[in-house]
Amino acid sequence: FDKPFFLACFNHAAPVVLLPLIVGYYKIYGSPADREADFVGILFKHENHKEKKQVILFIKISNYALRSHFFWYAALDEVSVAAGVAISNSAPLFVYCLSVCFLNEHLNWKKILGVFTAFAGVILIVMFQDGSGFGTIETTTILAGISMIISAAIYAGYQVALLLAIGDDITDTSTLLTQAGLSGLFTFPPWILGTLVLAESPFSWLHESLAFPDTVEGVFLLVISAALTVVFCAFLPLAICWTSPLETSVGCMLTIPLSGLVDTFVHHTAFSWECIVGSVLVMAGFAILECSTKKKQQEIPHASAWA
Repeated sequence: FDKPFFLACFNHAAPVVLLPLIVGYYKIYGSPADREADFVGILFKHENHKEKKQVILFIKISNYALRSHFFWYAALDEVSVAAGVAISNSAPLFVYCLSVCFLNEHLNWKKILGVFTAFAGVILIVMFQDGSGFGTIETTTILAGISMIISAAIYAGYQVALLLAIGDDITDTSTLLTQAGLSGLFTFPPWILGTLVLAESPFSWLHESLAFPDTVEGVFLLVISAALTVVFCAFLPLAICWTSPLETSVGCMLTIPLSGLVDTFVHHTAFSWECIVGSVLVMAGFAILECSTKKKQQEIPHASAWA
């Protein structure tokens, strides 16, 4: 079922189920006014973005995540899950660079060391993900790796832009979950339009016919994927706003060893030592970033006490 656009849109639209869950919660546990209010009234009553411009901006930003997902699924057919996850977890490299530019993050030699360490690991994974040497690496494998890196860069931009759009003052769960649900809701227009365009595309590499998994197992896995995406999208904005984009990206590095275990025991994939070293370097680089961030947070109140 090689349909990256369908998979990206399906999973990106899945968080729309959060909206009825939020409404149902307030219908049961909310105030008498909540029980009498309609669907839209409940959502926007507990949504702290009073200006429509902010909501529209958030919806536009969510499209960046959709593009990131498309690049990821498009490349997944040419790489292993573990290699794809490791490469896509290079997002903190881009998050750090963007944070310096837009979130007033200060340059730090330890963070720079972490960035280059992780980048070296990503290069190793891209070059040796299929166990080949330099002379036998296939072009499609390299292109898939580059596609994963593009996906990571776009997703990093999404995380930083999300924090800028929401602001530091918006941290309540209801608002963040509502916005995650709206992100899924407004995925449907580009999904419908893109599906029609790709179905009629004259280019074979871009053509994607209208289809749905034709096996019970395929449908089951699709539903499981959507359910996991809902959980991820529900917690992602909370993590970004309650911590930081960089710390959230670093936390996602735990998916590297987990995906490696899945590939090893489910797909029976054998990894080259270069790929394993690359994964270790990626996690080591992120660990350096995390330790540097934590140390800085601990030093700030200490410095202010002496001031």
